[in-house]
Amino acid sequence: MGWVVALAATASHAAPTLESPQPVATRQDTAANDYRKGVEALHAGQLDRAEAAALGLVETASHGSAGRHLLGLVKTRKGDLAGAVAEFDKALVNDPQSIPARTERAVVLARLGQLDKARVDLDALKARAALCGKACAPELRSAISRVEAALAAGRPPAA
Repeated sequence: MGWVVALAATASHAAPTLESPQPVATRQDTAANDYRKGVEALHAGQLDRAEAAALGLVETASHGSAGRHLLGLVKTRKGDLAGAVAEFDKALVNDPQSIPARTERAVVLARLGQLDKARVDLDALKARAALCGKACAPELRSAISRVEAALAAGRPPAA
């Protein structure tokens, strides 16, 4: 508002008053809020609401990865594991560095018994962890542990 006062003080004649601009939510803020609401709906078992939020994010090209990830989570919860893998694949096309999408895809692949494909994702996560060392995001270490646990649970029984 200071710039408005300075502008008004320098004007020698009456000028229309300007109001200070109100903060406007950015698309990124809106998308983050929509994603959060979708995840909350998913956790509450409101799969239709979660799916609607995911589809809204998918329509926004710049947030397609988050939407695809959320849609994959919804499909996983609905038991459509092949559909979930397809959504995580699309999320990774949009954002190849997405730790959550890679993790969820690996976990679902392990559940489907596609252990070799799940190991490829695990190897990618481990390679990323080797590059960042101690500076890695904490989510990366937990992602690796989660995929390892899914692989251990998905191992075929010993003959």
